Amino acid sequence: MRRLGGILSVTGLGLLAGGMLLFPLFTYLAFARLPLAVAGPFVKGCFPSYYGFMLVTSGLALIGCLLRHAPWATIVPGLTFAATIWAWFWLIPLLNAYQAAGNTAAFNRGHTISIWMDGIEFLAVLAVLIREGAGLG
Repeated sequence: MRRLGGILSVTGLGLLAGGMLLFPLFTYLAFARLPLAVAGPFVKGCFPSYYGFMLVTSGLALIGCLLRHAPWATIVPGLTFAATIWAWFWLIPLLNAYQAAGNTAAFNRGHTISIWMDGIEFLAVLAVLIREGAGLG
């Protein structure tokens, strides 16, 4: 089971890190190449897929770390899983409400929080991936 756990943890963490790295690039390209009236709704419509991807890959990594009996390694995918649920079902609807109400300051503040949260999660996932890949986890 430990070998399967190692495979699942590294695969899940690798996919998670890759997705977290590519989504901001994808978002930047959408806003750089498409008219704002198209890019905004397009990117907004991609968030459910992004969050679903994050739940699946962080869940996979979490299961792998649990199978490996690596309690410290489970913290990052576990927190990423929980934070993704929080963002998807609380933060994003709140940001959408702020945007619909024209409350730009509150929207920008919440958006900044989501960007920092995603960046910190990415760095933590990358650190655990490196440790797991090197067999140090």
